[in-house]
Amino acid sequence: MVVTAVLDEEKASSETEKPARRKRLLAHHSLAHKAAAAIMVATTAVALVCVVAFAAASYATLDSRASEGIADESHRYASYIETAQLDGDELLDFLDEQSELMGSDMRVTLIASDGTVLFDNDVTDVSTLGSHAGRPEFVQAELNGESSAGRYSETLQEVTLYHSVRLHNDDVLRFATTQSSVWGMMLHMLGPCAVVVALALIAAAVGSRFLARVISADLMRIDLDRPLESDAPVELAPLLTRLDAQHRRLEAQASERRQYTANVSHELKTPLTVISGYAEIIAAGIAKDEDVKSFAHTIHSESQRMRSMVDDIISLSKLDDMGKGGASGDDLGVDMNQAVSLESLANDACERLRPYAEDHGVSLTCEIERSGNELVVVRGNMQILSEMVRNLVENAIRYNVEGGRATVSVIGAADGSAVVRMSDTGIGIPLELRERVFERFFRVDESRSKETGGSGLGLAIVKHAAQVHGAKITVMGNDPQGTIIEVRFPAK
Repeated sequence: MVVTAVLDEEKASSETEKPARRKRLLAHHSLAHKAAAAIMVATTAVALVCVVAFAAASYATLDSRASEGIADESHRYASYIETAQLDGDELLDFLDEQSELMGSDMRVTLIASDGTVLFDNDVTDVSTLGSHAGRPEFVQAELNGESSAGRYSETLQEVTLYHSVRLHNDDVLRFATTQSSVWGMMLHMLGPCAVVVALALIAAAVGSRFLARVISADLMRIDLDRPLESDAPVELAPLLTRLDAQHRRLEAQASERRQYTANVSHELKTPLTVISGYAEIIAAGIAKDEDVKSFAHTIHSESQRMRSMVDDIISLSKLDDMGKGGASGDDLGVDMNQAVSLESLANDACERLRPYAEDHGVSLTCEIERSGNELVVVRGNMQILSEMVRNLVENAIRYNVEGGRATVSVIGAADGSAVVRMSDTGIGIPLELRERVFERFFRVDESRSKETGGSGLGLAIVKHAAQVHGAKITVMGNDPQGTIIEVRFPAK
């Protein structure tokens, strides 16, 4: 009852902490926030990609059109000049008149065959301009009749396009225009794009909340008792499968817990009934003087049995937590990295239980098989392993026959693995029951267990102790009768 009270107190404390913790977790794991973040990131990424792609495509189109336009313009003017045979002042006057019609976007330059600038609609005094004899567009035009070129200005983030045509008098007529670079175009587009992205983000925020409500509604329609039968979208199938598996696992655990509680209550009820009955007889004064000592001995024996059972239940509870991953050895204050000599544990168990074996008429021996001169040592917790070996030996004695034998063997293999083997010549375990002997409160022979005082928890403790140490446990029949239980520890 003390154990139950402690467990209930711990459970109540845990339950009071859960709502606050659950509230904090929900605050950090809002479905709407996650959906909004995902949509916003996707929207921003798509918008940026679209901006870059649109700017690149626009630049390529504009660049092609600008190049074609300036080439057509230069050809048209050169053709007119040649047809009209314009030269000297007539040519300069013509260019001056036409430049006013062209506007400021087009720059027209007339360069003499020696590189001297004769006219430039962008400069008032052309004498301030240096020789253009080395300019690529001038050199190529003199050689090939015409040329196209482009120069990029990092300062202005602009590209200047040139098209030059050689005239009939070997002068070169150069047309030039500027346009934004790709990066410049993108900078000009930042304002409109920022507005588009902002609107998209607002739409994403609103849409994510709507999406979260839709998903939440689908989740709320899930039948937790029968998840796979729920009317839910196909996308939730993996979740429903996991919920169904978890539901089955929880149902199995609940059933196991109910069975365990019923077994504990049943096992404790018997000694309590005996203690209560004899205590009432003594308290009522109806017990004979010669019977009081016998009654007191029975009460003491039953109370010791209860104490042993409670100790086993507590030990099994800790081992169960460690085996299921609910708590680590550190959480329970258990050092699982001790160097434990299995030889010492076996010898100690035999020495302690030899009187018990003699009382049952059982011959108890301990055998050690080493690989070389090394001691048979494993890593783990000495107290847990000691309890495991003691339960193995005690079980072999309790369920033996008078005149029988019980032998505990410790074997050290060459690969560093170790084996604890407990063999007896007792009543044996039928083949169909060998898997069940490790269940809590399971007994092969119920009546014999009551007589010998077994709680039915010994082999359950052995199984869980082996599990937390990564050991494999095997049950075999002994020839001609009896049982062999082998616990094999992995190599160090």
